[in-house]
Amino acid sequence: MKEFMIRSLLALGVLTGWSVLGAPTPLESAVLTAVRAQHFEQVIDFGAGNEEHPVSALQHRPAAPVAHLPNVDVAVIQLDAAGRAMAWADVLLSRDYPQGLVVPVDLSAGAACVRFRRWDIERADGGTFSRTGARLSTKGWTNDPPLTTDDDIVPGRAQAPYQFMAPYPASLFKLMVAFHVMRMVDLGRITLNTTNIYAVAGAVPEPRKVRDWLEPMITVSDNHATGALLKMLHDRHEIEPLNVEFRELGLGTLQINHTSAADGLGWQPGQIHMTAFDVARLLWLIDGGPGELWQRPEGQQVAAGFLSDSSRAYLKQLLGDQGFNEGLSTANYPTAPNVQAGLPSRVAARWINAANGHVVVEGADYGVDIRALNERAEVTFAHKTGLTFNYGSDAGIVTSLPGKPFRHYVIAFLGNLGYRYADGVFAGRTNFPANDRVSPVAYTRRIPALGRAIDAAVTQLSH
Repeated sequence: MKEFMIRSLLALGVLTGWSVLGAPTPLESAVLTAVRAQHFEQVIDFGAGNEEHPVSALQHRPAAPVAHLPNVDVAVIQLDAAGRAMAWADVLLSRDYPQGLVVPVDLSAGAACVRFRRWDIERADGGTFSRTGARLSTKGWTNDPPLTTDDDIVPGRAQAPYQFMAPYPASLFKLMVAFHVMRMVDLGRITLNTTNIYAVAGAVPEPRKVRDWLEPMITVSDNHATGALLKMLHDRHEIEPLNVEFRELGLGTLQINHTSAADGLGWQPGQIHMTAFDVARLLWLIDGGPGELWQRPEGQQVAAGFLSDSSRAYLKQLLGDQGFNEGLSTANYPTAPNVQAGLPSRVAARWINAANGHVVVEGADYGVDIRALNERAEVTFAHKTGLTFNYGSDAGIVTSLPGKPFRHYVIAFLGNLGYRYADGVFAGRTNFPANDRVSPVAYTRRIPALGRAIDAAVTQLSH
């Protein structure tokens, strides 16, 4: 009923927010409070640029707090033990909503009252800059030039009362690739043991089983494996079906556009999209639950059986084996200097060095013996992270471990908070803390603090 109300009011152009839909729920209030408490306006910014940005060229002064609030999108779906949705919330933070905005959402219509805009780094930075930080051009946040319908991620929302420029999801988008590959398995188009040959110009063709491409793409966010799987999707004409399928599921902000058919690369901000509530619902579908989860735009039900039990179990296994626990969870090194403890999650044993207890992933030594803390972990966090110079994300399924206080929920965080941004303690650095050989700090500590605050709130609301 609530989703019908939202769609009807959107069509009439009269949806104005909580004056229509009522007061925030306890979960919505808790997520909003957690977002506000992190004071993202105090994050420091090393300066506009990209992965090759020379920080040392900017050290004529300490890095300053961000000029504008970052764009942050946080969604939570609280579940019971069986996987039924009990409550849900979506909160946006941006220069448009400096106190945070509780978005009126429901399970079927999603965040339909938000006009999501394609990410534009020049609008976020206010223009373009040289490698030494000198301004080269100016661009406005919503004007100079004005936004148009070409900036819309989902068409048909010109009358929506809210708008939000959705940050690039970084490697979180690999979750979409993995989901569609498992749909292809369920439909009999491939198997996990199908050999996929990654053949690109100038390189020796590389054959691997599909499962041997999927595993590193999710657990260590391997870009080479991602390129191989995306090229496979291009070769099999599966890119458009992927986007159509997400639209038909009512997850229309989940999109992969304009990647290269030649090598599966070319991942660009403003072309690959995800928003937190759609990510949360996708994770809920992967986690599963009884009966109808939500309704498609045409009214048909979406149920856990959309993916086979074996495909959902395999995806959860991969997400549970995540190596990079340093965003919403900092379980890789919770007691390291300048690190804030996040979700109290367990690290997969495969990443823990048996000799010293350090987590070592892809050459990064997190520098802390976590064995005792890992034994005291309270939850599993089956998740995928994303990180680039400008963007940071983390999203997954949280499930309490036996004997620990019960909670079961999905959480999604997306923001333009990559390793360009840090905390005040690093303001005088001449190199990025994310590049440190031991205990690299890749995300502002405000992100794990947010994860911990939301976990505490959901735990309380679950009892």
